[in-house]
Amino acid sequence: MEITYKLNQQPRFMLVGLVPMGTSYEAILMDLEEVESLVKTYGGKVFAATVQKSHDPDKSGFVGSGKAEEIADTIAKEKIDIVVINALASPGQLYDLEKIFYRSNQKIKVWDRMDLILHIFALHAHTKEAKLQIDLASLRHMGPKAYGMGYILSRQGGGIGTVGVGETNTELMKRHWRDEMRKISSELTRLSGERIKQIEKRKSIGFLTASLVGYTNAGKTMLFNRLTKKENYVSDNLFATLDSTVGKVIIKGIRRDIAVSDTIGFIKNLPSDLIEAFKSTLIESANADLLLIVVDVSDPQFAHKLQVVDGILNELMLANKKRIYLFNKIDKAGLLDRMDLMKQYALKSPFFISAKTGEGIDILFNKIEQSLETIV
Repeated sequence: MEITYKLNQQPRFMLVGLVPMGTSYEAILMDLEEVESLVKTYGGKVFAATVQKSHDPDKSGFVGSGKAEEIADTIAKEKIDIVVINALASPGQLYDLEKIFYRSNQKIKVWDRMDLILHIFALHAHTKEAKLQIDLASLRHMGPKAYGMGYILSRQGGGIGTVGVGETNTELMKRHWRDEMRKISSELTRLSGERIKQIEKRKSIGFLTASLVGYTNAGKTMLFNRLTKKENYVSDNLFATLDSTVGKVIIKGIRRDIAVSDTIGFIKNLPSDLIEAFKSTLIESANADLLLIVVDVSDPQFAHKLQVVDGILNELMLANKKRIYLFNKIDKAGLLDRMDLMKQYALKSPFFISAKTGEGIDILFNKIEQSLETIV
């Protein structure tokens, strides 16, 4: 299964949030702004947004029938092409919403947060491994629905003479889905094995390893280029980097080369299916001697995003990995009280740099050397 979606024109999006009762306006706005950034990265534009306050999603239409009808009116008024639910929804819930929205736009698409991220990934994936990882995450998320009408036929079965046909097609879809899952997983396991062999070979010839990790769009790739003298693609968009890239850095003090890897960026509420699918890419981080955690300190929400990164590293069982926290983009941060941040994040010992201007990079080499010299 392969996601392809060519943009002939800029699609018009509507965002729908489902938040617990009592959620602050600031928290709601922060969530919607991040989804809007995802939409922008995809190539679309947001023309409407709404929020339903509820502790639990509706079992069928996710937001409830009344809210769904209200959204349908907005779709017609704003000529919306794609509705994004800022949460994880089941294929059945998305299908029920599409039925309601059909009267407003017969070509309407209803995605959840995972669908949006997967479509962005599909635009940015270049290597075979990244494409397979996206396919695997898509299959896990969409289930047998990924293979056409099996889900719809199974719902139609009953009273219209298609019960047997529906059930048969559903079983065929499920079988195809399971076979594809096994096939892709097997290929990814093979590619992971090759990656592990590459890691082991680098270690056997004396390479130390460091891995750049952080929230998406924190400046990891620009820093990677600065450290390794490479020219990887840099963009002011989320998830510009999906494929793990490795470059060499020479640290004269320890007289050994360091292999530095640039990996996929993290994001809040990163679906577990994505973490699982991209574990083969994150092998570089799991096997690194040192993690370079890049933080966009010019972002007003950087403290929250740093918590997200630490949480995902814990989930990946990397909590005890040696690390350096790099507070990046100081050239954009304006009046930055470094002393206050040093006190506030004393346990992390943040190091201030600008990957863009090069400020702090020379001293960073010394910092890396100090962190790795005990391994030599």
